[in-house]
Amino acid sequence: MKRLKLTRERRERFLKALAETGIVRTAVDIAGTSRTRVYELRKRDAIFAAAWDEAEEQAADALEAEAWRRAVVGMPEPLVSAGRVVRDDDGQPIAIRRYSDTLMIALLKARRPDRFKDRAVVEHDLADGLADRLEAARQRALAASAAGTVTRLPTQLPRLVSDGRD
Repeated sequence: MKRLKLTRERRERFLKALAETGIVRTAVDIAGTSRTRVYELRKRDAIFAAAWDEAEEQAADALEAEAWRRAVVGMPEPLVSAGRVVRDDDGQPIAIRRYSDTLMIALLKARRPDRFKDRAVVEHDLADGLADRLEAARQRALAASAAGTVTRLPTQLPRLVSDGRD
């Protein structure tokens, strides 16, 4: 149990690892403590909770920077043809730069949601009188039922296919 004690040094290691990874489980393992201890400390120590929040913000900033790099700067990928890496005259692999349109869209939606949000517009136009026609049909059915001119369905439906008992 002593190994799990959340000393000042372990707290600092935990917060540093959390800022670098953004993953509590990994930060706990690096700090040499337990999830239970860090969550308990977070509940009762406002300064530690604020440092935790700051560490998560740092991790999120790093993720955002990496997303921006992949979307805008791109990433080199080896050029492959017929299942083999294409090489230049010196035998070095030829790389092409790939950009992530998906990350670009995600960044734009996050930064400018008013301009890049998903626009799902659903409109219902009852101008064609569908509601009026349905109500009229219902009224006719009620009137026909009251006048006795409605043919009732049989309570037992006839067999259309023999079940082999005949």
